[in-house]
Amino acid sequence: MKMEKKRKLYGMIIGVVAFIAVVAGLTYAWFTWASNNTIIQGDSGCFTIQYTNGTAISGSLAPSSDYTGGKSTTATLNINSTCTTDGDATINLITDSSAATAIDLTTNAVKYAVYQGTTQVSAGTVTQATQALATFPLTKIATEYTIYVWVDGEIADNSFVGKTYSGYISASAVQVERNGG
Repeated sequence: MKMEKKRKLYGMIIGVVAFIAVVAGLTYAWFTWASNNTIIQGDSGCFTIQYTNGTAISGSLAPSSDYTGGKSTTATLNINSTCTTDGDATINLITDSSAATAIDLTTNAVKYAVYQGTTQVSAGTVTQATQALATFPLTKIATEYTIYVWVDGEIADNSFVGKTYSGYISASAVQVERNGG
């Protein structure tokens, strides 16, 4: 009977150690990163984020009726073809409103749109210094997203003369587990 208790104790210790190892491994595999570099790859090497035209969206923004009158930049995101993981990406816009000539975000005049080709993924008003513009599942196909920022001509008045917008995009990716696979 005493030998059976020892065997159960050893089995339980091995089980706890194995459980801790599995949790630590999963925690290590579950990572998120964000950067403004040209090509980003996490520890697994599975996610790629490329900024084609740099990350900056800055300068004078003339009032416009839509995104075509503003500034833009692009990001290409994908999961490497050799990886078996799934992931979600988020594109953020970081606004620097510290300059005296910066456009005031409380006017609700600064707008954004994110396009995949000719398809609009998201659009709205920039209201925060750091704002998530779009979140979507990553695929193994490299997909280019164009991010536009402009001043809404319906809202802008003479107070916008001489004002500038200064900001940049940042994309991040996180590993996720999808149902059924």
